[in-house]
Amino acid sequence: MKKEIIVLKFGGNTLADQDKILNAVKIIKSKYDEGFLPVIVVSANGNMTDVLLETACSLSKNPDKRELDMLVSTGERISMALLSIALKDAGLPAISLTGSQIGLTTTAEHSGADIVGLANDRLKSEIAKNNMPIIAGFQGIGEHKEITTLKRGGSDLSAVFLAKELGASCVEMIKDVEGVFEKDPKKDETARKLNEVCFDKMQKMCENGANVLHGAAIKLAKENNIPIKIIYYKTGEMGTIIK
Repeated sequence: MKKEIIVLKFGGNTLADQDKILNAVKIIKSKYDEGFLPVIVVSANGNMTDVLLETACSLSKNPDKRELDMLVSTGERISMALLSIALKDAGLPAISLTGSQIGLTTTAEHSGADIVGLANDRLKSEIAKNNMPIIAGFQGIGEHKEITTLKRGGSDLSAVFLAKELGASCVEMIKDVEGVFEKDPKKDETARKLNEVCFDKMQKMCENGANVLHGAAIKLAKENNIPIKIIYYKTGEMGTIIK
């Protein structure tokens, strides 16, 4: 029986070590056991991207952007491979795929490209075989098969774009926060968690500095009426829905 597709996006802090990766496996397996076919988008684990950028900047005051894309795109590849290994060990049919392997085409800019489309059927082919794709977010392929990366936080955009392309009913963003708060809970302990937020309000919150989601991802979700659920990684429970 054909499974319903659901897109899950794991933030880097939810994959930062062995225990967190195994916790991600539990969340994914629960969705699979409920009858869904999860399509997973991952960020680089922990502070990997920052470490890579710091290393590059220690070697050059102005690192070449093409080479930076080659460098930082490895962070998501590490996440997808480790998670896929753990999922296969749990008996799930996972397969790791880079942005270029699924044909996620972008504009030619390095370190800030925009998504153009999907250039091949690799992703849909794997899904048709009931394989569970584990996809490196934040990256794609530009002109002349050049590796490109999106703007910072672009894994959120990757997830919403793939949900649109695959006809998924929603995107679940698994994060290390319990949901969207009206204020920064780290600065104000009285900040109230919002159970539901409309796209426009979430967009304004992002413009005012909230970094729960990538602003471009919210815009694309609104244009295609794709709800986004913020899921707390420790419990697997929804904290906020954006719709």
